[in-house]
Amino acid sequence: MNPSRPQIKQPRSEEVRDKIMNFIRTHFYQGHNVDFAKQRKHLLKWVVFELAVYLDSRAVTIPATRYIEIMCGDKGILMEAIRHMLVTKMNYIPAYLRQCVQSHLAVHGEEYYNEGKSLRNALDAAMKFAKLQVVDEADPVRELAAASRLLSTPKRVFKPAPKDQPTLF
Repeated sequence: MNPSRPQIKQPRSEEVRDKIMNFIRTHFYQGHNVDFAKQRKHLLKWVVFELAVYLDSRAVTIPATRYIEIMCGDKGILMEAIRHMLVTKMNYIPAYLRQCVQSHLAVHGEEYYNEGKSLRNALDAAMKFAKLQVVDEADPVRELAAASRLLSTPKRVFKPAPKDQPTLF
């Protein structure tokens, strides 16, 4: 590795997950840590990983910083949920946030797809031009989508042993 070249470090998937979960905890669960802990699995699967699953199913990716911006930015999904929270009745926060993510993706999903599709070519050209060395790390979108698949694995069902058949002899 050449020390004279600057390195660009993207946040890892764990950092992305933790930033989004901390945002949700501070804005939606103020003083309700027990509820947050109980609903963590649904928050991860339905809110944090939903965008990653959407992009992964279309075989595109975006940088981790952009992922955080889409989820928590000023015009992000969760900020819009906060703005609409005042006029919408919420019975179950993860279900409300899931609906916000899905409706946002229904409107803006194609934009994110096109952005992810064209971003790779633009980044490759920029890196070649600037001759920067990028720290090679795993793709956060792919890792978050894989984590979502782990959460949704069904429990193994065991069949009871067959009963002995009566014999006629």
